Amino acid sequence: MKFGLLNRLIVPGLIFQSTMVGGGYATGRELVEFFLQLGPRSGLVAMLLATAIISLVCAVAFELARRYELYDYRVFFQKLLGPGWIVFEIAYLSLVLLVLSVLGAASNEILSSQFDAPAMSGSIVLMTTVGVLVFCGSNAIKNFLAAWSVLLYLTYGALIVWSLFVFGGEIELNLVTAEQPGIGLETIQGGLTYAGYNVVTFTAVLFVARLFTSRRDALWAGALCGPLGMIPAFLLMLAMSAHYPQINDQALPINYLLNQLQAPALLIVFQLVIFGTFIETGTAFLHSINERISHVYREHTSEMPRAMRPAVSIGFMVIAIFVADAVGIVNLIGQGYTYATYLFFGIVVIPLLTRGVLLISKRVDLNGQLKS
Repeated sequence: MKFGLLNRLIVPGLIFQSTMVGGGYATGRELVEFFLQLGPRSGLVAMLLATAIISLVCAVAFELARRYELYDYRVFFQKLLGPGWIVFEIAYLSLVLLVLSVLGAASNEILSSQFDAPAMSGSIVLMTTVGVLVFCGSNAIKNFLAAWSVLLYLTYGALIVWSLFVFGGEIELNLVTAEQPGIGLETIQGGLTYAGYNVVTFTAVLFVARLFTSRRDALWAGALCGPLGMIPAFLLMLAMSAHYPQINDQALPINYLLNQLQAPALLIVFQLVIFGTFIETGTAFLHSINERISHVYREHTSEMPRAMRPAVSIGFMVIAIFVADAVGIVNLIGQGYTYATYLFFGIVVIPLLTRGVLLISKRVDLNGQLKS
């Protein structure tokens, strides 16, 4: 089946963005932790660095997946890391639980604070919707993720336009004159840290590599993942900078921002869109785990039972909900993601930018032997 050029280049980036957005990104908490607390100017520079790293890593990863038909994370990292792939699997499953914990905590916070829903209602709605999507399969997931990403762009666009209209003076003032640290080592660290665990998102969308028909497709699609993934973050960061530094202390900065805008209709719409992003992220990560299990079934000449997909997904989410309830969203993002960064730089980013580059340039074979 042939896919249009736009579909091959843009859809992978939209799916990447919809997976990456997660609980921390969509609520603004993640952006505060890694960017805004550096100051508006330094934070934007750190975001540019993170964007460049994400583009580079995704370009290499997509071409490696296309060339060797590595469409789930297990076979991908078996080729990239050899026997060391099991280290990645343990780290990845831990990251999925961490991300799902953030999603569960944020879902409960949104529904309880905005709609006076019972404490665990957000997690229950999240589990149910994700279970239905993973049961429906890859095509349904791809279509949902791409469509919701477009809606997310429109909503973030409305937010920044409204913020510029209401708080344009404050945004300009804080970007130009607000007291903040200079651009230095902390800025670089912020960009590297944010990119370090977010690039792992490509493992959840490896199934899109089936769309690519050439090296050019894979490299361009990967390169576009950086800007497509980060544009909503740039927009939200600009809007939040109007309330720097007091917004840094908010558990859900997006709620604080929307309340300051005094736009109750936009607040409700935005909360619903954000909740949809939680569904996107949870679905993509859990689908990647199901694809990994499905590959094992196929190796033994059988198919993974369809009903097992939602069962696996709900099982992971139940565990994550208990973690979220015990730890809390601020600690999950501020500490959990930081620790994940250093680990994934060592087992994902560095191997991809060394051995991965050699593999796609034909200088080593799949057994790691240098070619003459």
